[in-house]
Amino acid sequence: MSTVGIDNILANQGSTATTTAKAKNTAGGLEVTDFFNLLIKQLQYQDPLNPVENTEFTAQLAQFSSLQALSDMKTSMDTLSMLQASTNNLQALSLIGRKVAAAGNVVNFTGTSEDLTYKLDKKAQTVTIKIYSGDGRIVRTQELSNVAAGEAKYSWDGRDDAGNLLDQGKYFFSVKAQDYEGNSVTTTTYAKGEVTGVKYDSGNTYLTIGNKDVMLSDIQKIEL
Repeated sequence: MSTVGIDNILANQGSTATTTAKAKNTAGGLEVTDFFNLLIKQLQYQDPLNPVENTEFTAQLAQFSSLQALSDMKTSMDTLSMLQASTNNLQALSLIGRKVAAAGNVVNFTGTSEDLTYKLDKKAQTVTIKIYSGDGRIVRTQELSNVAAGEAKYSWDGRDDAGNLLDQGKYFFSVKAQDYEGNSVTTTTYAKGEVTGVKYDSGNTYLTIGNKDVMLSDIQKIEL
């Protein structure tokens, strides 16, 4: 059997077709219609006395069918992704005015004391709370002793270790704990309170809870 290869077909299409093919390849590869056009050209240029065998032709059609299926699947996935984003946005808006609890460690300091909420898996001999500025500098370190297991709060007055009142803005906090044998105690930081607003940034949805911003995906509890 003798067939004309794809390279030879492209070589015979003229400068215009070649330029178009290169442009499409640069933009992200050939599309499904391009492959079908190549198949048609292959049939046009084949040796009429020794045409493509049925099995080979069927195999090529199967490949093109698979390509079309993958293309359709990608389109469907993109559509589902857009629908999911819209659903998340609507869900976030419905939470305004509701009390929620979310995993998070962001504090938007507005000049008044702020409760930093955390949870201990078991009783801790020491708990170390560190507060960081937006650029990652430690501005306040507080150590607590004999803290019971469960949910706890630390009221931060917005001052640094030297007693200076810090500028308003975004801060972060971390909590580390040890038991009476010196082993680490698992801790989780929370943002709890009423949802007062919704923000959209870089494709993510954030809820404003008091002076904190938390991602919608971090919500762990919604109070009725």
